Amino acid sequence: MFLTARAVVPFFILSVVPVAGLAQTGPSEPQVIAAASTAKINVGGKKLAGHVIATLRVGEDGRVRDVLITENTTEAGFEPQLTKVLQSAHFRPAIDAGGKLVEGSIEMKVELRQSTASEPKPVAAKPDSQLTDKEKVRIRKMRCSDFVWEWDLLREEAGDATATEFMPRIATTMYAAMRTEAGEYVDVKVWKASAKGLKEAASQCRDSPQGLFFDGIFKSVMDEAVPK
Repeated sequence: MFLTARAVVPFFILSVVPVAGLAQTGPSEPQVIAAASTAKINVGGKKLAGHVIATLRVGEDGRVRDVLITENTTEAGFEPQLTKVLQSAHFRPAIDAGGKLVEGSIEMKVELRQSTASEPKPVAAKPDSQLTDKEKVRIRKMRCSDFVWEWDLLREEAGDATATEFMPRIATTMYAAMRTEAGEYVDVKVWKASAKGLKEAASQCRDSPQGLFFDGIFKSVMDEAVPK
């Protein structure tokens, strides 16, 4: 195992990111957009094994500002390539308690396995056991304007996979749990309808920006998509 702690030259990308017209629902740490494209690596004859762990500084535009590698257990020569993978990751920016987009830091991990081949993806290095509960609280507070802003940002990077990103996935999980608690075992139908339901919720939310996303729009859309 090779343990390291060295700074990487700050990395900047000029890009157009959806701008929030209103304060967003916070607080929330940066969230990686899992389906967004990232840099590939050149494997060559090297062994696909090990990982790197790094602290990333993420700007208010969701782009990685710099990377600090803190642990590396991969073969020699992989670190510069994996640094580029981390630099190319896309995030939904951090949001402070007042709803402002802010710079934030997050610890990420990239693992090398045969299944990842030349396209390893950054994931959270130490998953927060309370993150899902925090996100549920945030979604309950989320107004339609907040949801539309976040949905559009995710859609720009994730495309057809937007419904599988963290915030939309947790919203679907919440709705499925609500139906289960009511004695209705319709999980499969809920997940099958979720992508279309989220798109419809975004459409309706554009007409009611101050309404509540989950209790005001999403629940009714999904109730119609998955009848009792």
